[in-house]
Amino acid sequence: MIKRTIFLIFTIASVALLFYAGSHLNWSKMLSPGPLSPAHAKLDAKGKCNACHTKGKRLDTDKCLDCHQEIKSMIQTKHGLHARVTTKCNHCHSEHHIRLFNTIHFDAKDFDHSMAGSAMRGKHILLRCEVCHEKGTYLLDRHKCFQCHEDIHKGENGKDCSKCHTQDTFKEAN
Repeated sequence: MIKRTIFLIFTIASVALLFYAGSHLNWSKMLSPGPLSPAHAKLDAKGKCNACHTKGKRLDTDKCLDCHQEIKSMIQTKHGLHARVTTKCNHCHSEHHIRLFNTIHFDAKDFDHSMAGSAMRGKHILLRCEVCHEKGTYLLDRHKCFQCHEDIHKGENGKDCSKCHTQDTFKEAN
């Protein structure tokens, strides 16, 4: 009878200890597959998983495009590298690695611009990526055209020069 009483007291104390310890644990961190990249670090907090995930799914691409409007626009207008995307975002961009992990996986020096629907021609072939593209994202920054080219239209035609001009001659393409 004494052994049974000691066992019962030990069992009750163990269960109480587990409940006490469990109430102080950060379960979301214990269940997380790892930290997000710096670009998504603000979502790396308790209760933020649903910003990217739908319950029961690994990733919801529609939720990616809710935040990444510039990519969504490229897909819809069929312009740029993402115009030909037919797979989910995480086929090329993955998360939950180490904090310094780069989610963009291609060699910028050997990148074939024809894949983005715009082969490099003329003097543009000689330019470094960051002359035309945003640092770290490689998205085209159309405002940077005016660092090399004078806006003779004085802003009347907007900032998207490619609507009227090609990279070959910078003459009206119509």
